[in-house]
Amino acid sequence: MVARKLKEEHYDEYHAPVNCSLCKETLQREMLDLHKSKQCTQRMVACEYCEYELPAIDLHEHQDVCGNRTEFCQTCKKYVRLREWIGHEMQCQVNSNASAESSSARTIPEREVRPPPPVRPARPVQGAQNKRLLFTIVVTGIAVMIGSILFQREESF
Repeated sequence: MVARKLKEEHYDEYHAPVNCSLCKETLQREMLDLHKSKQCTQRMVACEYCEYELPAIDLHEHQDVCGNRTEFCQTCKKYVRLREWIGHEMQCQVNSNASAESSSARTIPEREVRPPPPVRPARPVQGAQNKRLLFTIVVTGIAVMIGSILFQREESF
């Protein structure tokens, strides 16, 4: 309940339409915080693979490219896509534990300590991240350029 004399003030404070400073969408003032934190397509979000921050609208496309990069698994000595790393890490750990248990029953004395389970390699230093980001940007730029050339050809027919 709002007193009639405060009705206009209440409306301005809670219900008046406002524009999002990021995407310029018009919405009620009371919805602005939720919009900016969860719904705005221009809010900044971090890539789960490289932690690079970019607008939410571009995240899916970036992660498609970024998740296809590979890192070397020290346990199985194979290159693994970043998007498959967690599943690989669990499978690799299960496989290495199973093979270690079967071989330890025959050859390794009980008092010997097993090596720790595999861990994801440490993130590269900032310089390497910048190089990866630059590479991703260049590859994306080339793909956009090729796509626009092909699109222009289709329009001219």
